[in-house]
Amino acid sequence: MLVGTAIAAVAAYLFQLIAGRALGPTEFAPITVLWTIQFLVFTTVFVPMEQLTIRRLSATHSAAAPWPLFLSIIASAIAGSLLFTSLTLDRLFEGEAAYLPIVVVLIAGYGGFALGRGYLAGHERYREYGLSTFAESVLRLALAIALLAMGIKALGLAWSLVAGSFVVWLWRPLRDESLRRNGAERERTGGALATFIVANGSSQTVLAAGPLVVGALGAPAADVSVFFETFLLFRAPLTVAYNLVSRVLPPFTRLVDDGERIVLRRWALRLGALASVGAIAGYAVGYAIGPSLVAALLGDEFRPTATLAALAAAGTAVATVALFAPQML
Repeated sequence: MLVGTAIAAVAAYLFQLIAGRALGPTEFAPITVLWTIQFLVFTTVFVPMEQLTIRRLSATHSAAAPWPLFLSIIASAIAGSLLFTSLTLDRLFEGEAAYLPIVVVLIAGYGGFALGRGYLAGHERYREYGLSTFAESVLRLALAIALLAMGIKALGLAWSLVAGSFVVWLWRPLRDESLRRNGAERERTGGALATFIVANGSSQTVLAAGPLVVGALGAPAADVSVFFETFLLFRAPLTVAYNLVSRVLPPFTRLVDDGERIVLRRWALRLGALASVGAIAGYAVGYAIGPSLVAALLGDEFRPTATLAALAAAGTAVATVALFAPQML
Protein backbone atom coordinates (compact mmCIF):
# COMPACT_ATOMS: atom_id res chain seq x y z
CA MET A 1 0.00 0.00 0.00
CA LEU A 2 2.83 2.39 0.89
CA VAL A 3 4.79 1.55 -2.26
CA GLY A 4 1.71 1.97 -4.46
CA THR A 5 0.92 5.31 -2.87
CA ALA A 6 4.50 6.56 -3.29
CA ILE A 7 4.65 5.54 -6.95
CA ALA A 8 1.24 7.13 -7.56
CA ALA A 9 2.48 10.42 -6.11
CA VAL A 10 5.57 10.36 -8.33
CA ALA A 11 3.47 9.55 -11.39
CA ALA A 12 1.14 12.45 -10.61
CA TYR A 13 4.07 14.85 -10.50
CA LEU A 14 5.53 13.46 -13.70
CA PHE A 15 2.17 14.07 -15.36
CA GLN A 16 2.27 17.71 -14.27
CA LEU A 17 5.91 18.12 -15.26
CA ILE A 18 5.56 16.56 -18.71
CA ALA A 19 2.20 18.12 -19.57
CA GLY A 20 3.16 21.52 -18.15
CA ARG A 21 6.36 21.66 -20.17
CA ALA A 22 4.67 20.39 -23.33
CA LEU A 23 1.72 22.81 -23.23
CA GLY A 24 3.18 25.85 -21.45
CA PRO A 25 1.51 27.73 -18.60
CA THR A 26 -1.27 29.33 -20.67
CA GLU A 27 -2.52 26.26 -22.56
CA PHE A 28 -2.02 24.08 -19.49
CA ALA A 29 -4.37 26.24 -17.37
CA PRO A 30 -7.64 24.33 -18.17
CA ILE A 31 -5.95 21.08 -17.08
CA THR A 32 -5.00 22.68 -13.76
CA VAL A 33 -8.61 23.78 -13.24
CA LEU A 34 -9.97 20.31 -14.02
CA TRP A 35 -7.43 18.77 -11.66
CA THR A 36 -8.42 21.24 -8.94
CA ILE A 37 -12.14 20.52 -9.35
CA GLN A 38 -11.51 16.77 -9.17
CA PHE A 39 -9.21 17.15 -6.16
CA LEU A 40 -11.68 19.35 -4.28
CA VAL A 41 -14.65 17.08 -4.93
CA PHE A 42 -12.65 13.96 -4.14
CA THR A 43 -11.21 15.20 -0.85
CA THR A 44 -14.33 17.07 0.27
CA VAL A 45 -17.08 14.63 -0.69
CA PHE A 46 -15.64 11.32 -1.81
CA VAL A 47 -12.94 10.81 0.84
CA PRO A 48 -15.60 11.01 3.60
CA MET A 49 -17.59 8.34 1.74
CA GLU A 50 -14.49 6.16 1.47
CA GLN A 51 -13.54 6.61 5.12
CA LEU A 52 -17.06 6.07 6.41
CA THR A 53 -17.20 2.82 4.45
CA ILE A 54 -13.87 1.74 5.98
CA ARG A 55 -15.02 2.75 9.46
CA ARG A 56 -18.21 0.72 9.26
CA LEU A 57 -16.54 -2.33 7.78
CA SER A 58 -13.80 -2.21 10.42
CA ALA A 59 -16.30 -1.99 13.25
CA THR A 60 -18.85 -4.55 12.06
CA HIS A 61 -16.91 -6.73 9.59
CA SER A 62 -19.87 -6.64 7.24
CA ALA A 63 -20.41 -4.34 4.28
CA ALA A 64 -23.25 -1.98 4.99
CA ALA A 65 -22.71 0.94 2.67
CA PRO A 66 -25.88 3.00 2.11
CA TRP A 67 -25.72 2.93 -1.66
CA PRO A 68 -28.79 5.15 -2.34
CA LEU A 69 -27.23 7.86 -0.17
CA PHE A 70 -23.81 7.52 -1.76
CA LEU A 71 -25.19 7.52 -5.30
CA SER A 72 -27.24 10.65 -4.59
CA ILE A 73 -24.13 12.37 -3.24
CA ILE A 74 -22.14 11.44 -6.35
CA ALA A 75 -24.97 12.76 -8.53
CA SER A 76 -25.02 16.02 -6.57
CA ALA A 77 -21.24 16.36 -6.93
CA ILE A 78 -21.57 15.87 -10.69
CA ALA A 79 -24.29 18.50 -10.90
CA GLY A 80 -22.33 21.02 -8.84
CA SER A 81 -19.14 20.50 -10.83
CA LEU A 82 -21.01 20.78 -14.11
CA LEU A 83 -22.68 24.00 -12.99
CA PHE A 84 -19.36 25.53 -11.95
CA THR A 85 -17.72 24.55 -15.23
CA SER A 86 -20.63 25.99 -17.21
CA LEU A 87 -20.47 29.30 -15.36
CA THR A 88 -16.70 29.62 -15.77
CA LEU A 89 -16.40 28.18 -19.27
CA ASP A 90 -15.24 31.43 -20.86
CA ARG A 91 -12.93 32.52 -18.05
CA LEU A 92 -11.25 29.21 -17.13
CA PHE A 93 -11.82 26.86 -20.09
CA GLU A 94 -11.31 29.14 -23.08
CA GLY A 95 -15.03 28.89 -23.91
CA GLU A 96 -14.65 25.24 -24.98
CA ALA A 97 -17.93 23.40 -24.29
CA ALA A 98 -16.26 20.03 -24.87
CA TYR A 99 -14.93 20.24 -21.31
CA LEU A 100 -18.47 19.78 -19.95
CA PRO A 101 -18.81 16.02 -20.65
CA ILE A 102 -15.26 15.53 -19.41
CA VAL A 103 -16.22 16.99 -16.04
CA VAL A 104 -19.25 14.70 -15.79
CA VAL A 105 -17.28 11.52 -16.47
CA LEU A 106 -14.38 12.70 -14.29
CA ILE A 107 -16.50 13.22 -11.18
CA ALA A 108 -18.59 10.08 -11.72
CA GLY A 109 -15.45 7.99 -12.17
CA TYR A 110 -13.79 9.22 -8.99
CA GLY A 111 -16.95 8.72 -6.97
CA GLY A 112 -16.81 5.05 -7.89
CA PHE A 113 -13.05 5.01 -7.29
CA ALA A 114 -13.53 6.21 -3.70
CA LEU A 115 -16.22 3.66 -2.93
CA GLY A 116 -14.19 0.85 -4.47
CA ARG A 117 -11.15 1.72 -2.39
CA GLY A 118 -13.33 2.01 0.70
CA TYR A 119 -14.40 -1.60 0.32
CA LEU A 120 -10.84 -2.77 -0.33
CA ALA A 121 -9.44 -1.09 2.80
CA GLY A 122 -12.53 -1.94 4.88
CA HIS A 123 -11.93 -5.63 4.17
CA GLU A 124 -8.20 -5.12 4.85
CA ARG A 125 -7.27 -5.81 1.25
CA TYR A 126 -4.47 -3.29 1.49
CA ARG A 127 -2.39 -4.82 -1.30
CA GLU A 128 -5.25 -4.35 -3.77
CA TYR A 129 -5.81 -0.84 -2.40
CA GLY A 130 -2.19 0.01 -3.11
CA LEU A 131 -2.30 -1.56 -6.56
CA SER A 132 -5.44 0.37 -7.54
CA THR A 133 -3.91 3.64 -6.31
CA PHE A 134 -0.73 2.90 -8.26
CA ALA A 135 -2.60 1.88 -11.42
CA GLU A 136 -4.82 4.99 -11.40
CA SER A 137 -1.91 7.41 -11.47
CA VAL A 138 0.37 5.41 -13.77
CA LEU A 139 -2.39 4.87 -16.36
CA ARG A 140 -3.08 8.61 -16.41
CA LEU A 141 0.62 9.33 -16.95
CA ALA A 142 0.97 6.73 -19.71
CA LEU A 143 -2.05 8.06 -21.58
CA ALA A 144 -0.80 11.63 -21.27
CA ILE A 145 2.60 10.72 -22.71
CA ALA A 146 0.95 8.87 -25.61
CA LEU A 147 -1.48 11.70 -26.36
CA LEU A 148 1.20 14.39 -26.22
CA ALA A 149 3.43 12.29 -28.48
CA MET A 150 0.61 12.27 -31.04
CA GLY A 151 0.43 16.07 -30.89
CA ILE A 152 -2.87 16.19 -28.98
CA LYS A 153 -3.34 19.36 -26.95
CA ALA A 154 -5.14 20.29 -23.72
CA LEU A 155 -8.68 19.25 -24.65
CA GLY A 156 -7.67 15.75 -25.68
CA LEU A 157 -5.22 15.48 -22.79
CA ALA A 158 -8.08 16.18 -20.37
CA TRP A 159 -9.50 12.72 -21.07
CA SER A 160 -6.38 11.15 -19.56
CA LEU A 161 -7.53 12.56 -16.21
CA VAL A 162 -10.67 10.44 -16.47
CA ALA A 163 -9.34 7.00 -17.39
CA GLY A 164 -7.45 6.08 -14.23
CA SER A 165 -10.45 6.23 -11.91
CA PHE A 166 -12.01 3.10 -13.38
CA VAL A 167 -9.10 0.75 -12.72
CA VAL A 168 -10.21 0.05 -9.14
CA TRP A 169 -12.94 -2.23 -10.47
CA LEU A 170 -10.32 -4.60 -11.87
CA TRP A 171 -9.79 -5.78 -8.27
CA ARG A 172 -13.52 -6.50 -7.73
CA PRO A 173 -13.86 -4.49 -4.49
CA LEU A 174 -17.46 -5.61 -3.93
CA ARG A 175 -16.80 -9.33 -4.04
CA ASP A 176 -17.14 -9.59 -0.22
CA GLU A 177 -20.22 -7.41 -0.11
CA SER A 178 -23.12 -8.39 2.14
CA LEU A 179 -25.49 -5.44 2.28
CA ARG A 180 -27.67 -4.90 5.32
CA ARG A 181 -30.93 -3.05 4.97
CA ASN A 182 -31.54 -0.95 8.03
CA GLY A 183 -33.33 2.38 7.77
CA ALA A 184 -32.20 3.75 11.11
CA GLU A 185 -28.60 2.86 10.35
CA ARG A 186 -28.77 4.62 7.01
CA GLU A 187 -30.23 7.69 8.70
CA ARG A 188 -27.34 7.82 11.19
CA THR A 189 -24.91 7.36 8.36
CA GLY A 190 -26.42 10.29 6.49
CA GLY A 191 -26.00 12.60 9.47
CA ALA A 192 -22.41 11.53 10.09
CA LEU A 193 -21.51 11.84 6.43
CA ALA A 194 -23.10 15.28 6.12
CA THR A 195 -21.12 16.54 9.11
CA PHE A 196 -17.90 15.10 7.74
CA ILE A 197 -18.49 16.62 4.30
CA VAL A 198 -19.14 20.09 5.75
CA ALA A 199 -15.97 19.91 7.85
CA ASN A 200 -13.89 18.56 4.97
CA GLY A 201 -15.36 21.18 2.67
CA SER A 202 -14.05 23.98 4.86
CA SER A 203 -10.53 22.60 5.16
CA GLN A 204 -10.12 21.37 1.59
CA THR A 205 -11.37 24.63 0.12
CA VAL A 206 -8.56 26.40 1.95
CA LEU A 207 -6.06 23.74 0.85
CA ALA A 208 -6.95 23.26 -2.79
CA ALA A 209 -9.24 25.94 -4.19
CA GLY A 210 -6.46 28.47 -4.75
CA PRO A 211 -6.20 28.06 -8.53
CA LEU A 212 -9.96 28.57 -8.88
CA VAL A 213 -9.80 31.71 -6.73
CA VAL A 214 -6.81 33.06 -8.64
CA GLY A 215 -8.69 32.55 -11.91
CA ALA A 216 -11.90 34.05 -10.54
CA LEU A 217 -10.00 37.18 -9.47
CA GLY A 218 -9.05 37.74 -13.09
CA ALA A 219 -5.43 36.59 -13.06
CA PRO A 220 -3.92 35.53 -16.40
CA ALA A 221 -4.00 31.84 -17.25
CA ALA A 222 -0.24 31.63 -16.75
CA ASP A 223 -0.58 32.80 -13.12
CA VAL A 224 -3.20 30.13 -12.47
CA SER A 225 -0.74 27.51 -13.70
CA VAL A 226 2.12 28.89 -11.57
CA PHE A 227 -0.03 28.88 -8.44
CA PHE A 228 -1.31 25.38 -9.15
CA GLU A 229 2.10 23.86 -9.86
CA THR A 230 3.68 25.45 -6.78
CA PHE A 231 1.10 24.05 -4.41
CA LEU A 232 1.02 20.72 -6.21
CA LEU A 233 4.78 20.32 -5.79
CA PHE A 234 4.81 21.09 -2.08
CA ARG A 235 1.61 19.15 -1.44
CA ALA A 236 3.42 15.81 -1.91
CA PRO A 237 3.24 14.73 1.77
CA LEU A 238 -0.46 15.54 1.86
CA THR A 239 -1.10 13.58 -1.33
CA VAL A 240 0.55 10.49 0.16
CA ALA A 241 -1.21 10.96 3.50
CA TYR A 242 -4.69 10.83 1.93
CA ASN A 243 -4.12 7.20 1.05
CA LEU A 244 -2.32 6.27 4.28
CA VAL A 245 -5.29 7.49 6.34
CA SER A 246 -7.20 4.49 5.01
CA ARG A 247 -4.51 2.26 6.51
CA VAL A 248 -4.59 3.74 10.02
CA LEU A 249 -8.36 4.05 10.32
CA PRO A 250 -9.08 0.34 11.05
CA PRO A 251 -6.56 0.12 13.93
CA PHE A 252 -7.81 3.46 15.30
CA THR A 253 -11.30 2.00 15.25
CA ARG A 254 -10.21 -1.12 17.10
CA LEU A 255 -8.41 0.96 19.74
CA VAL A 256 -11.68 2.73 20.52
CA ASP A 257 -13.63 -0.53 20.50
CA ASP A 258 -11.09 -1.95 22.99
CA GLY A 259 -11.28 1.10 25.26
CA GLU A 260 -7.70 2.23 24.50
CA ARG A 261 -8.57 5.89 24.01
CA ILE A 262 -5.54 7.07 25.98
CA VAL A 263 -3.30 5.72 23.19
CA LEU A 264 -5.05 7.95 20.66
CA ARG A 265 -4.69 10.92 22.98
CA ARG A 266 -0.93 10.41 23.16
CA TRP A 267 -0.69 10.20 19.38
CA ALA A 268 -2.72 13.38 19.00
CA LEU A 269 -0.26 15.29 21.21
CA ARG A 270 2.73 13.89 19.32
CA LEU A 271 1.25 14.83 15.97
CA GLY A 272 0.47 18.34 17.19
CA ALA A 273 4.12 18.86 18.12
CA LEU A 274 5.21 17.40 14.79
CA ALA A 275 2.96 19.84 12.90
CA SER A 276 4.50 22.84 14.66
CA VAL A 277 8.05 21.78 13.91
CA GLY A 278 7.16 20.81 10.35
CA ALA A 279 5.54 24.15 9.59
CA ILE A 280 8.60 26.13 10.69
CA ALA A 281 10.96 23.89 8.75
CA GLY A 282 8.68 23.88 5.70
CA TYR A 283 8.51 27.67 5.57
CA ALA A 284 12.30 27.99 5.76
CA VAL A 285 12.96 25.36 3.09
CA GLY A 286 10.21 26.65 0.80
CA TYR A 287 11.48 30.22 1.02
CA ALA A 288 15.09 29.22 0.40
CA ILE A 289 14.79 26.76 -2.47
CA GLY A 290 11.12 26.67 -3.50
CA PRO A 291 11.22 29.04 -6.49
CA SER A 292 14.39 27.47 -7.89
CA LEU A 293 13.00 23.96 -7.44
CA VAL A 294 9.77 24.73 -9.29
CA ALA A 295 11.66 26.48 -12.07
CA ALA A 296 14.15 23.61 -12.40
CA LEU A 297 11.35 21.05 -12.76
CA LEU A 298 8.92 22.95 -14.95
CA GLY A 299 10.83 25.82 -16.52
CA ASP A 300 11.46 29.40 -15.49
CA GLU A 301 8.00 30.53 -16.67
CA PHE A 302 6.52 28.56 -13.74
CA ARG A 303 8.77 30.20 -11.10
CA PRO A 304 6.73 31.39 -8.04
CA THR A 305 7.67 34.06 -5.54
CA ALA A 306 9.63 32.93 -2.47
CA THR A 307 6.72 33.81 -0.16
CA LEU A 308 4.24 31.74 -2.16
CA ALA A 309 6.55 28.71 -2.09
CA ALA A 310 7.22 29.14 1.65
CA LEU A 311 3.53 29.37 2.54
CA ALA A 312 2.75 26.36 0.39
CA ALA A 313 5.39 24.25 2.16
CA ALA A 314 4.45 25.40 5.67
CA GLY A 315 0.73 25.00 5.11
CA THR A 316 1.16 21.51 3.71
CA ALA A 317 3.14 20.41 6.78
CA VAL A 318 0.29 21.42 9.08
CA ALA A 319 -2.42 20.05 6.80
CA THR A 320 -0.73 16.66 6.47
CA VAL A 321 -0.59 16.13 10.21
CA ALA A 322 -4.08 17.55 10.74
CA LEU A 323 -5.47 15.04 8.25
CA PHE A 324 -5.18 12.27 10.86
CA ALA A 325 -6.99 14.11 13.68
CA PRO A 326 -10.55 13.50 12.40
CA GLN A 327 -9.76 9.78 12.10
CA MET A 328 -8.90 9.71 15.81
CA LEU A 329 -12.20 11.41 16.62
